[in-house]
Amino acid sequence: MVTFSPCPVRVGQPLSLTTVVTDDGIPEPTGSVQEARRFAEFTGGAEALANLTDELILTQRQLRPPIRATVGKVNGLYFSWNKYRGPGQVKFNKPQVKVWEDTRTSANSPWGALFLAPEVPEDGAYYSTVTFDTPGTYVLWGRADDGGLYDDAYITVNVRQ
Repeated sequence: MVTFSPCPVRVGQPLSLTTVVTDDGIPEPTGSVQEARRFAEFTGGAEALANLTDELILTQRQLRPPIRATVGKVNGLYFSWNKYRGPGQVKFNKPQVKVWEDTRTSANSPWGALFLAPEVPEDGAYYSTVTFDTPGTYVLWGRADDGGLYDDAYITVNVRQ
């Protein structure tokens, strides 16, 4: 659910965005740590699992080249804002998760080889600010995605000098 109260926005003035996102838990979030733990337990039992730390898993993952033959996607809830339309550049207060298939290792994308889904806020509220560099009418696009389903929201912002 995205709620937005229109207010005067000026060039260079940050606009606060608050978005509340809930997840149905399907599919379950997955990541390299959980997958490595399941594999270790399956192949080596409790003894192998006891020696496996999160740090060890992440270090080994970074040292190995990706082995995917096809594009895969990490399951895990995230919310991301992007500029959909508008005359100028927009800057969000932190890098947003990419919502397209960017498979580069360093990409902040669920399709990237080393992507880790961000922690979901306890209250489900994602806080962000956006700053505009040019006056005009902008459309911002918000996407909540858990790896299985996604939902989009669009808001229009009028920016004055």
